[in-house]
Amino acid sequence: MNFRSYPIQISLRLLLLLFSMGLLFYLSSHYELLFVNIVMVLVLIGQAIELAYYQQKLLIETRKFLEAVRFGDLSTRFDLARSGKAFAELEQEFSRMLSIIHESKVKGDHRDQILNLILQNLNLGIMLVDEQGHILLTNDKCQELLDIPNFQNWKRLEERLPSLAKVIGDFNFTGRKLWSRENGSGAEEFYLDLQHLQLAGIHYHLLSIGTMRHALEEKEMEAWHRLIRILAHEVMNSVTPVVSLSETLRDMVAQDGKAKKPEEISEEDLTDMHEALSTIIRRSKGMLSFVEEYRKLSQLPAPEKTVVPLRELFEEVVQLMHKEAESRQVKLSYQLTQNRLAVKADKKMIEQVLINLIKNAFPALEGRENAFIELSAELQNEGVVVYVRDNGEGIDPDLISQIFVPFFSTRKSGTGIGLSLSKNIMKTHQGNLKVQSVVGEGTLFKLCFGDE
Repeated sequence: MNFRSYPIQISLRLLLLLFSMGLLFYLSSHYELLFVNIVMVLVLIGQAIELAYYQQKLLIETRKFLEAVRFGDLSTRFDLARSGKAFAELEQEFSRMLSIIHESKVKGDHRDQILNLILQNLNLGIMLVDEQGHILLTNDKCQELLDIPNFQNWKRLEERLPSLAKVIGDFNFTGRKLWSRENGSGAEEFYLDLQHLQLAGIHYHLLSIGTMRHALEEKEMEAWHRLIRILAHEVMNSVTPVVSLSETLRDMVAQDGKAKKPEEISEEDLTDMHEALSTIIRRSKGMLSFVEEYRKLSQLPAPEKTVVPLRELFEEVVQLMHKEAESRQVKLSYQLTQNRLAVKADKKMIEQVLINLIKNAFPALEGRENAFIELSAELQNEGVVVYVRDNGEGIDPDLISQIFVPFFSTRKSGTGIGLSLSKNIMKTHQGNLKVQSVVGEGTLFKLCFGDE
């Protein structure tokens, strides 16, 4: 039996206190021993004080933990280990949970900084307004386009730009509107896109603003709006459970706006708090992963070009993807009529393009008889052309012009990154990535080197 455990320690103290009280009662009722009675009363007082101190120590340390959670103070140290095994385990759990909370906060701060950098570097004005008309966010581009300071209230902006407020109205539309503003050189045209968001029961309006004078091509414009929607969607998916779990954690350590007493925090509560914090960390990592995918698309490194023999490249790619192709019942092979055919390129980057195209073909080959993916190449007048051919279901003609648009995907589980990234890689090689497809027959991707 572990006599230093909390239940044994508190039980022994209570039993000793009850025994002393009984002894005092017995002695005072049977004997007239004034001095002994005084000593017993002092002993009882001492035991009561010691018991109160024992409990007060736990209360103080628990309060220190709750205050550390509240203020995010990772430097807090506890003094429970000397009071028994149960207290030592509680001290370890307190320290571990503070570390988890601090790590989660740091990652949350990093995520906020990354999202803020993305918003500030968008070539698009972004404004977030809540139901009460408070402007919660405006990026630098928005202030530049509208020529306004960082207003905090929609009414102030309405006074400054009444024509803009009139076009937007009561934020009761979805989609795009046009707004024209007179300036010194004439009228300037802007487009306004409005999205409605809801988080923790609160409605928000996400307004994106761009100038038609510097508008991108229609497909690229759609990609930006898709990016905003995906960013909003990903942020909502990540932040909503974080907010919910944070509120749950707060409710677990507080009651009626005050910190709970130590005895009100059970081991089950500690376990639930640990699981909640683990979920917060997992969602934060998911958000960081999404931002990392966006970073890959927007910040490609310069290719380190060397002479790459295509036979060697094809053999390595086929070997790398062979097991996955076999598990999907797809025949993956390559064919080269010119053994010495080579390209001057960054081998790792072109290998990544081929892997992306092969992975992209797998879903289109599900359920197809004699499914295959074949790599080949030939020398043409413009340069070397590498082919990736499959006999999958093909691509709908209405969608084929959009497959290279960032974040566009024909599959619900797709990210819309692979093909866009592959095309950008080919652009860095002064080449191009083209596609031909026939529905029901298959698809052919062409990596054209030397075809700008």
